[in-house]
Amino acid sequence: MGILSAIGKIFGMLMYFIYNTIGLHNYALSLVFFTLVYKLILLPLSIKQMKSTQLMQELQPELQRIQERYKNDKEKLQEEQMKFYQEKNYNPASGCLPMLIQLPIIIALFYVIRMPMSYMLDIPARAVGHMALVSIQSGDLQFDNSRFNLDIRDPYGDNIDDAYLQQAYKDLSGKDPYIEIKILDAIDRKEAIVTENPYLSQEQKQILTDFDLKVFNFFNLGIKPTINPKEITANPGVYLPALILLVIAVGTTFLTTSQMMPKQPETKSKDPKAANNGCANKSMLWMSPIMTLWIGLGTPCGLSVYWTLNNILSFGQQKLVNKFYKKDDKAKKEESNVAKVNNKRGKDS
Repeated sequence: MGILSAIGKIFGMLMYFIYNTIGLHNYALSLVFFTLVYKLILLPLSIKQMKSTQLMQELQPELQRIQERYKNDKEKLQEEQMKFYQEKNYNPASGCLPMLIQLPIIIALFYVIRMPMSYMLDIPARAVGHMALVSIQSGDLQFDNSRFNLDIRDPYGDNIDDAYLQQAYKDLSGKDPYIEIKILDAIDRKEAIVTENPYLSQEQKQILTDFDLKVFNFFNLGIKPTINPKEITANPGVYLPALILLVIAVGTTFLTTSQMMPKQPETKSKDPKAANNGCANKSMLWMSPIMTLWIGLGTPCGLSVYWTLNNILSFGQQKLVNKFYKKDDKAKKEESNVAKVNNKRGKDS
């Protein structure tokens, strides 16, 4: 987790830089620009993956013939497939790399969205610990300490020092991963939690007072979605928008994955494992949306916004790559035809 935490810290610094510049001190807008920057950084890998998918589609007819020819000899089939891939300079696993890279990025971004004060705003742990204790004492933050039996003291008592506050923050965040999101929500209702905090500078107080996770004062990007009807019914204004964002993320994941999959030609083989497409197989069509749903239900809906933006950008990238790839392929075929004609003329003369 140390490496992922370090990546999260880098992402947090990048998010905060965007937040203070082109993000116009708007968290949602900063998340949009962060996604754009991320897509630009991974653009070469994304293009490579898309071209790999295109090449796989072109190789399918010949690959299907090989599979049909050696369908009763699995060892020979694998041998011939590998030989065929080597001849065509194709690696079935080449499309997996961007997916493998994206997983730690998603986890690191989860840290940034779940703990914005620590990873993005760089607020000291002692200050966050103090705000947590004040929020608990005032009832603005609900924390059932009877379940955990933590050492929770009066935040303004004589036995409060830096070491205790840092440990209190560590203990509270360990028991409630969304403690920072809840503190920010409490600050939104009662600014005194920040303005009367002795461990914050004036600049930090201003940053926290202005910081808002809401979009149009409606979509709170720090809320974790739920499919529990009781929770949604009890507080629809909070949980329904979060669920809508997650549903959009799952839907766009399905559309993007289906677009990036190579079209399968008709084959007589009934073996579902006959085509070895690496990461571009039918299982991915369903696995990606299911993973999005599963991870999305356990993380703040800000991650769903990132996922949706990423899917939309990937969809656009695929369209552009397909367009230019087809043009390039058409030009190569025309050059090949011209070469064949010139060669034939040379022989005739």
